[in-house]
Amino acid sequence: MNRGLFSSMIGNDLYKASDKEWIVELEKYHRYWYDLVVNPGEVADYFDTRQLIVKHLKRIKKEVEEHLDKRFVYFICSRERVRFNTKKKPTFNRITGKTKLHLLIGEKAIKKSVKCTFADYNTGKAFKPNINLTDKYITFTDETGYRTTYCIHDFLEESMINLGIDSRVEYVGYTKKPHTRPTNGSHTGLSDVLYQIAEEKRDSLIYFNVFKVTARAVNSDKNVHIHITNAMTNEINAELEGKILEKCFIFYFNSKIQTRNKENEYRELENNLIKLATENKIKSIHIGYEFEVPNEYGLFSSSEVPAKIGHVFTVTKEPEGISIKEGSEIFDGLV
Repeated sequence: MNRGLFSSMIGNDLYKASDKEWIVELEKYHRYWYDLVVNPGEVADYFDTRQLIVKHLKRIKKEVEEHLDKRFVYFICSRERVRFNTKKKPTFNRITGKTKLHLLIGEKAIKKSVKCTFADYNTGKAFKPNINLTDKYITFTDETGYRTTYCIHDFLEESMINLGIDSRVEYVGYTKKPHTRPTNGSHTGLSDVLYQIAEEKRDSLIYFNVFKVTARAVNSDKNVHIHITNAMTNEINAELEGKILEKCFIFYFNSKIQTRNKENEYRELENNLIKLATENKIKSIHIGYEFEVPNEYGLFSSSEVPAKIGHVFTVTKEPEGISIKEGSEIFDGLV
């Protein structure tokens, strides 16, 4: 579907005369552990995790380009280190059908155990899986000899295991090419994050986010409300849309690590908010960031923002500068 399919709406007199707001919601996300890029051969010598990630991100890029062509807003996050405790073997309880796995958490390798239920794909019954562990990977082998391997973070997320850990947003950026930026490592922000968290021995995770941006136009005189996605009208092009969303998240999370060029980024956001208001009558941006299926890997914080499963805030241009306020009249009304 081509971006700007309904661009004729921009020329509609009623739409042009209406005051507007942007409503920004998470459409989809893709996350990977940066260790898989740095150490691509640790799982096995017969496949390369870096190549798998790059191939996956290229496919995602192609899908997004073919569907309304958006930009990715990425979060470089640090997360408390978690590893499998390979000194303690998994145990299976035949009465409960649960398998106990042992973990080491944090820089001090605090011991913790978790229980999971593994079900047979065909029967749905709990069974004792054949498990092989390294500190970073878990491999299951079925009765036919077919092997499935997960890195520890993918396993914990897909198993919905909660450890009380959040992803701390250290850096926010945007890109059209997720397979190169920041994945190829030639990225100042990523280098800053890796340097800063090295002593804490935290894991680095990268989240690529695609957003749905809806323009809500209200004309009180005519008693008309119009809702249409920005990608369908292309009222604001994909590049500028991505830049604006990136800057909104930069100044919402306000990471102490992301200090380079902060003054210029502030001026850029301020100027773009003025442009939206004067040229398009878009007076505010309401952002709601939350996974469709909440899990602990969607629990985000920063050096300024406490950990929450959902982040809702409103960005406006006020006489004294940019205003970023917790909450949103629009999202609050949907609850």
